[in-house]
Amino acid sequence: MYRPQSLDVIIYLRKSRKDIEEERKAIDDGRGFDTLERHRKQLLDLAKKENHNIIDILEEIVSGEYISERPMIQQLLREVETGVIDAVLVMDLDRLGRGDMVDQGTIYRIFRFSETLIITPAEIINPNDENQELTFSIKSLIAREELKAIVKRMQRGRRASAKEGKSITKIPPYGYLRDENLKLYPDPEKSWVVQKIYKMIANGHGRISVANELDRLSVKPPEGEYWNPSTISSIIRNEVYLGHIIWGKIKYTKQNGKYIKRKMPEERWQRHDNAHEAIISKELFDKANAAHSNRWRAPTVKTKKLSNPLAGILVCELCGHAMVYQPRKDRPNPQIRCVQTSCKDKQKGASLNLVEERVLQGLKEIIESFEIQENMISKEEHSFTELSLKQKAIGSKEKELEELNKQKSSLHDFLERGIYDIGTFMDRQKSIMERIKKLEEELNQLNAEIEKDQHLVNNINEFVPKVKNVLDAFIITDNAERKNYLLKSVLEKASYLRKKEWKKKDEFVIQLYPKI
Repeated sequence: MYRPQSLDVIIYLRKSRKDIEEERKAIDDGRGFDTLERHRKQLLDLAKKENHNIIDILEEIVSGEYISERPMIQQLLREVETGVIDAVLVMDLDRLGRGDMVDQGTIYRIFRFSETLIITPAEIINPNDENQELTFSIKSLIAREELKAIVKRMQRGRRASAKEGKSITKIPPYGYLRDENLKLYPDPEKSWVVQKIYKMIANGHGRISVANELDRLSVKPPEGEYWNPSTISSIIRNEVYLGHIIWGKIKYTKQNGKYIKRKMPEERWQRHDNAHEAIISKELFDKANAAHSNRWRAPTVKTKKLSNPLAGILVCELCGHAMVYQPRKDRPNPQIRCVQTSCKDKQKGASLNLVEERVLQGLKEIIESFEIQENMISKEEHSFTELSLKQKAIGSKEKELEELNKQKSSLHDFLERGIYDIGTFMDRQKSIMERIKKLEEELNQLNAEIEKDQHLVNNINEFVPKVKNVLDAFIITDNAERKNYLLKSVLEKASYLRKKEWKKKDEFVIQLYPKI
């Protein structure tokens, strides 16, 4: 059986009823012993043999049937749940729980989700191994069934509440308040905002226009600092403003640890019409939704040509959204700007021509800096100065690491001979482990730097000629689609920043992220 080495572990010790009975018999026979001390020695020997790093030793002094009655198992499960350890060393699986099915299910889930091993002198138990899952599954069956029953009861309760016209969302929909019976009623401070949104959309305004108007009026949105167009859309489509409660439109199912959203057919919805006072009339609701759908339905235009050479490349430095290409009839040059409401008071746009020039200038500067680095690295390779220093540092740190590992091993000998008690052993080991981990990080950093230097040389040899070809081809073409293709071949993205207080037309910052 393969046994993993050098893991961060916690030792957990607990007496069973059988142990207590055997201790009593031993006392009667004149050969007393302490079970915890015996088990501690066995597990410390195991940790030494497999070179594990002992983070803590937890000894359950209090006897109890349930997890709630045992403080040390509670502490252990908290440590396991955080994922700070790799394994728990225990004499056998039964030491973690006494057979209560709910507790066994809790223990199994925590170990499985944190991917923590259970190591005993006889076996390695991996809760994520399907072949070993049966060890836990029988004991946790009742807990899982009980959980399913609880979920089903909650779902039935929600469906019944929706059927009665009650609001069962975490917070009331924007524009409504909720009474003690979970019934909605219009919020006098916000319901007018909902009406304004519907009226503006029905009269032909777009989502951004509505969001800007609400921000101008200092109306606080449901979330965040500024109104978002997606929030406008969700309000427009929500039939709750007609006075209806609808539950079950969306179902969430968990697959591979992630929740998948799935739309449910209308016949499976739980619907209660006229459950509360409406804020919007049916006529206004239909008119606003028709205008919204027509405005935002994406037309299919197969012959449309790309006009923006920076499409899919240039993003806003502040919010991360794509910068928008905006041609203007009153200006000879198209503009590039961020249209997100959160950036409207912080970010200004600029002429596409100026931005394009700055991107090209940035690529030229990258070439120059890479060529300088290439020359420096070439000189270093001839003199072996920096490279040899790093290699010598690695050799020195590896020797130091070997010495620390010897000191770590000797700690167990001092403990066995009684020179150290458990407290001193844990303190000394913690100190040594901190030094070991620091050395390992430094070694990894040095090795990464050497690898990066070599990688940089190889990439420069390929990247610099490629960028030069892109610059040559970019200058001689007027085709925006061709320019876009050329830039994407050498850039992951570029970010744009022009603060409101920057007055000059060319006063903005472009940060390039090359594909190297």
